[in-house]
Amino acid sequence: MNAIVLNRLLVLFASVGMVISALLWISHSAEFALPCTGGGCDVVARSPYSRIAGVPVAAFGFGFFGLLLVLALSRLQYPEQWRRYSLMLTGLSTLGVLAFAYFTYVQLFVLNLYAKGTPCWWCLGAASANFLVWLLSLVGLRGEPSLTGMQTRELVQSVAVSLALVVAGLAYGGWQWNRATTAQVIDTDNEKLTTLYLDGQGWRKGNQDAPLVIVEFSDFQCPACKQAYEVLERQILPQLGDKAMFVFRHYPLIQIHPMAWMAASASEEAGTQGKFWEMYAALFESQQELTPKRIEKIAQQLGLDSQKVRAAVDNQDIHFKRVYRDFEEGSKLGVNSTPTFIVVYEGEMHIARGMAALLSTLNMNPKIQQYLGKQINVSVQ
Repeated sequence: MNAIVLNRLLVLFASVGMVISALLWISHSAEFALPCTGGGCDVVARSPYSRIAGVPVAAFGFGFFGLLLVLALSRLQYPEQWRRYSLMLTGLSTLGVLAFAYFTYVQLFVLNLYAKGTPCWWCLGAASANFLVWLLSLVGLRGEPSLTGMQTRELVQSVAVSLALVVAGLAYGGWQWNRATTAQVIDTDNEKLTTLYLDGQGWRKGNQDAPLVIVEFSDFQCPACKQAYEVLERQILPQLGDKAMFVFRHYPLIQIHPMAWMAASASEEAGTQGKFWEMYAALFESQQELTPKRIEKIAQQLGLDSQKVRAAVDNQDIHFKRVYRDFEEGSKLGVNSTPTFIVVYEGEMHIARGMAALLSTLNMNPKIQQYLGKQINVSVQ
């Protein structure tokens, strides 16, 4: 593989690293979640390791990959100094390997995401991009190109590729931002409302006769759902008072959250014993330590028949129909991630995929605002 091809690949992977870092930087700064195959992205975003002196680590990553890109393009701009820039690339990417190795260790073992099987794939993607840059820079130390007047064209092409990737990445980020902060509005009818909550589904609190209904599809092992629980219970629902009814429904993502269905079954059993909301709160508060034994201990602390709760955890068939009905009906209504909120008001259903979209619905919809008569103020820690 000649030096020019190596440099093209280096530009490509440095640009990919810039895009991933930019998306994470925006996500961590603006408090919206990027799509993730597990809950690891949320855990990393809210951990103390995600910032240095108050600045998101991803911002440093963006600058780091940007510097790698500048060095790679400088070799084309100043081919007579190719060797010098090659050594600088190798040295910088080596430092990057060490830094990414540390942060990978932190997320997998300090934050325990390896044991949970839910790493932050965006972070691992950035680490992989730097590792490939490092390998390419090492291989590139062996030779220099013979451009003979082609460096200008090669430079222009490399810049164009990099810009195309960055623009595409930012466009993707904008699409995700819009999806995370704007609810999908659809007209409702009796059939949809029956599927959503009119047939007695879910656990309810608030004003049962309120015209504003908020239905949440949630997963007890989902980190974003825990954050939603904290904001809902401590800030949003108290401000709504008797203006709304809140309905909780299950949507356990068992492929990535192995304890989710067990926790849902335990909450249903607690509900049959009159303490659903107490178990609901305890499960979210104990999310990081959820095990069958921990759930049994919670049941004892709540004064429940802990043997029946443990039986519901071990034999999920006991409350299978209720949990599965929530999951199935949620899917029919368009739910595919957690938390998803469906807000019902005056013949419209607002499908809000995340807390930001829920707040936007409550605060930006003119009809709902006229009904509430105030803004819902939230402070996310």
